[in-house]
Amino acid sequence: MSKLIAISSGIEDSTLSPGTIPCSVLNISFVNLCNKFGAEVIIVPPQNLSIEFSKSNFDRLILTGGGDINPSIYGAEVDTKTTRISDERDKTELNLLKIAETNFIKTLAICRGHQLLNVYKGGTLHQHIADNFDTEIEHFQINEATSQHIHNINILEQTVLSEVTADKNVGVNSIHHQVINDLGQDLKVNAMSEDNLIEGIESTSDWEAIGIQWHPENLLEDDITNDLMKWLLS
Repeated sequence: MSKLIAISSGIEDSTLSPGTIPCSVLNISFVNLCNKFGAEVIIVPPQNLSIEFSKSNFDRLILTGGGDINPSIYGAEVDTKTTRISDERDKTELNLLKIAETNFIKTLAICRGHQLLNVYKGGTLHQHIADNFDTEIEHFQINEATSQHIHNINILEQTVLSEVTADKNVGVNSIHHQVINDLGQDLKVNAMSEDNLIEGIESTSDWEAIGIQWHPENLLEDDITNDLMKWLLS
């Protein structure tokens, strides 16, 4: 029987026949990637969720990228460079993480999702990389760069991620201006960029969860993308 993966989505204004209206938005590459590995998808836009939602509705969880997390969740003021905050999305995805942890649902958290996994476990974020790090790597690159390797990451030994993939130095894309600061409880770092930013985290409890800062849905032919999907669906 194929696995059913719940994938979170954001809300963006789109121009359709009725005019400009808010729509649930998801990169179709996520669906294609899941289908490639024989999994089916349920898209979860911002909404009110009950704890019973998960028990018969999905087998795996993917949290996707998007706008910035409201800093008030981790006890900080909103920086002027923090943008596209959606309290409704934050609430929905925090509920999804709670449901996943409570029911031991294997979780892959990507970019914003990776940061939210850390915040969910009590961690904090740097709201703007350039204000906190002196680095020559431009970590926010969009358009055609989303499918290119912008910089390399080092996968740390004695981590689940190091067991998932044989590669220990991997080229990744980079579409973020925020980064993990304080690490949350029951988490460990599994990957670092060459300028010493946290690029991956994972759960150290019985709940299997991995967070990654890059976007594997835009790197469909990369070995590590295939390795992560095999891990998620195993």
